[in-house]
Amino acid sequence: MAGVWKKPYCCRVVFSTAVLVRSFHVFVTAGVVSLLFFKDTALRQQWLSGDYLVPCVYLALVCVSLVLYGAVCYMDPGFVSLTNNMNAIRKRMPSLGSDSDEDDSTSATETSVMIEPDIGIKPRVQLRKCGFCGIQQPIRAKHCEQCGFCIHRFDHHCPWFETCIGERNHKYFWVFLLVETSLVGWTIHLVWTAFVYEAGWLSWFVSNGLYVVAMFVLVLGGTTTFLLVASHTYLAGINLTTWEFMARHRITYLKDYDGDENPFDEGVVKNLWKFFLHLRLKNWELYLMNRPAKTLGRA
Repeated sequence: MAGVWKKPYCCRVVFSTAVLVRSFHVFVTAGVVSLLFFKDTALRQQWLSGDYLVPCVYLALVCVSLVLYGAVCYMDPGFVSLTNNMNAIRKRMPSLGSDSDEDDSTSATETSVMIEPDIGIKPRVQLRKCGFCGIQQPIRAKHCEQCGFCIHRFDHHCPWFETCIGERNHKYFWVFLLVETSLVGWTIHLVWTAFVYEAGWLSWFVSNGLYVVAMFVLVLGGTTTFLLVASHTYLAGINLTTWEFMARHRITYLKDYDGDENPFDEGVVKNLWKFFLHLRLKNWELYLMNRPAKTLGRA
């Protein structure tokens, strides 16, 4: 069967980069774990003394982190299927302009790529035609130029994974961030307690040089993952994506709402429930159907 689902990788055009980035992540993870078990750290001392519980829990957490990383990298982030799109264009049309940079004003060019849906939705909800794929984009979908596909509920293209974060893998991305932040915090504690006191700077650096490098990597990575898990928790709680939060003034279905008004927000509990526990792709057009008509379909 022809269609997007045949593609196991998100980024065909940057496949070599993806291999490099993902291999680097595994290499750094393995390097830090090896340091903890081959140098004189609390984890190594517990292992050698026969107290295997804590080292095994730590290794299990590392394995969970790597499995989640691989899952996010290689799973379908929410490709908009060409075969299932009711208005799919069989022949790719010339680009009409990237939908990632929507204009602030309603121009003739933008209007020309707006099309009425034929899926039983009220006419006041208008969907865009992707200038790259030539397909009718569902609400909240966006074309990723690196991946070459439109992604359902597009959040961002993550360079550390070399894949898009979309509706299908966003929850797993969040769980990875939480696990990785916890793991990095624990590792920072283990490395910090392993530093050896030496009277001279040279001897101190010889004894602790690897710890210094590891601490630098851990603090940098841990700060990043902590900020990301905090920001994505907030966005999940208000039911917005990173793209929508950063560029709502340019997005057709959001730019006419006043202030921080969000048509997808159903309250923190319901937002989080749907974010983590709903497995199927959602029909976001239905959310807009129930909003006041005064701000819909004006772009």
